[in-house]
Amino acid sequence: AASMSRLLRCSLLPALLAGSALLLRDGRLLRCWWWLRQRWLRSFLTETDVVDPERLRRIGGVDVSFVKGSETDACAALVVLDAATLEVIHTSCRRVVLTAPYIPGYLAFREVRFLLELLAELREAAPHLYPDAILVDGNGVLHPNRFGLACHLGDL
Repeated sequence: AASMSRLLRCSLLPALLAGSALLLRDGRLLRCWWWLRQRWLRSFLTETDVVDPERLRRIGGVDVSFVKGSETDACAALVVLDAATLEVIHTSCRRVVLTAPYIPGYLAFREVRFLLELLAELREAAPHLYPDAILVDGNGVLHPNRFGLACHLGDL
């Protein structure tokens, strides 16, 4: 009920649903759009383990870190370890430019695309190195909307 009342209070909802070009210029519109997308994506969230920890062979870790002094230039990184030996078996890193604005609670919309690209490239080039589990430097369900960056990455 509280979620629905918040949705109804979003006075810009009609323009938002019409796909207005204002989405990128008006922070309130963008926040409403991202809030709706998080709610929709969250409906697909599975909070049960889908991988048996005893069968993990590869563990990945991802992060997007900013270049010192910049709010848009960053490095997206992926590291994969052998689960038994903790030996690094793959690394990839790419400089990226974040064009989406920073809005608290919606970090995933700024960063997830770059992490997905790194994972897709690994799956294409070396599927035998693709991680069985991924550690994400970002919230999962411990998030104001119960759907942070880790959930976005897992869902997409």
